[in-house]
Amino acid sequence: MNSQNLNLQLPDKTLMLNQGKRLLGGNDEAQRQAQKPPAQAAETPISWLKLEQKDGTMKLKAVANVDHVDVTTVALRDQEVSAPKTVSFLGYKIDLKAKVDSFKDNYVKNYAQTKSHNLMVARFAELKAAFFGYLLGMVGLSSEDIRKLQKQAIEGAVNQNKMLFEENEYNAELLGIIGGSKKQLRAQEKVIGEIRKQLVTQAKNLGLGDYYTSRRILEIQVEQCRKISAKFEEEKHSLEYQLAFYGVN
Repeated sequence: MNSQNLNLQLPDKTLMLNQGKRLLGGNDEAQRQAQKPPAQAAETPISWLKLEQKDGTMKLKAVANVDHVDVTTVALRDQEVSAPKTVSFLGYKIDLKAKVDSFKDNYVKNYAQTKSHNLMVARFAELKAAFFGYLLGMVGLSSEDIRKLQKQAIEGAVNQNKMLFEENEYNAELLGIIGGSKKQLRAQEKVIGEIRKQLVTQAKNLGLGDYYTSRRILEIQVEQCRKISAKFEEEKHSLEYQLAFYGVN
């Protein structure tokens, strides 16, 4: 083949020398890159080159120059996962969002019953409270929200316990004033005593400790006697008013 028919231009000598140095010093350059700390290596841009022939001349052309190349195939998603809005149970779909208030009420009620004086009632209430707590977690309530509901349940149960104890002592004092047959009186006093015992046990379960001491019980009884006396005074004034206004027929 005649060399005159070839229309090839040899690369410039300077380019050939530079490419030779790159090839010979490639290993040194790789070692230097490997010895760089991770932070410095991450700051070095990555160049993508291709060999291009134009007008008989071979040239290296940069096709990309980026600071970071992500080659992962893992799909990236937000860390937070939304809570399910519906759940299937025995073939039925339940809208959880529409029942949040109902779940909260049931959780508060059953959590308060876990402090009951009755062991069986308390254990059954614990199972129900755990179930409704699980449902509340599914609809997106945090552990802090659950603790607030527990605090609300305890405060409500404590207030109810004190109110029932005062009512029970009111009935006991009123029974002692009005009286009745000995048989009926003993039966009613037994019931009132049992209720008092249950309320004291429940108070301990609620964390009140020895709240109902003998002194406190006496103070509550005196206060109930005052209430009864006030009721009798009110009834007395009402009867006197009727007598003065209507007279005696």
